[in-house]
Amino acid sequence: MNDTASSKAAMPAPVPEPPLEPHVSLIERWWADHFPGSPVAAVTAAWNHAFAAKEELKRRLAALKGDN
Repeated sequence: MNDTASSKAAMPAPVPEPPLEPHVSLIERWWADHFPGSPVAAVTAAWNHAFAAKEELKRRLAALKGDN
């Protein structure tokens, strides 16, 4: 076993993600600005409910734009 070999050599190159739509970027930034560390974050059920609502908002906005 060669303990000096880099483990990164076996790792595939990361695949770049496509850029986010402007409405998705806005929603994600708003979420990051308001929810982590908030009272909502302290209650798992509340966090899950708010997170699901955020994802639904993104889906509805995409539907309005005709993205799906």
